[in-house]
Amino acid sequence: MSAYIKQLELRVAASQRVKSTLQQQFADWYSSLPEIARNRPFSMTEFEVALSTQGKYISPVLLELGWQRKRRWNSRGQYHRYWEPPRIRA
Repeated sequence: MSAYIKQLELRVAASQRVKSTLQQQFADWYSSLPEIARNRPFSMTEFEVALSTQGKYISPVLLELGWQRKRRWNSRGQYHRYWEPPRIRA
């Protein structure tokens, strides 16, 4: 049983390192954007292309950084998903 727990602990530690690395990659990419391009909605596809990874790995990072998932509905009942950056408090 302790070998199983040790294996789980190793997986958690590896996952945290990957998440930390992805957060740094995201921060570097986002800060390299011009200011006018930062304060707008983003699609997950933009993040996936910029960070070369899948959205399921990016979503937890965005949520932790204060980003919000939103949907824009149209008259046909379809929607477009997007992410809004956190609001800057003055």
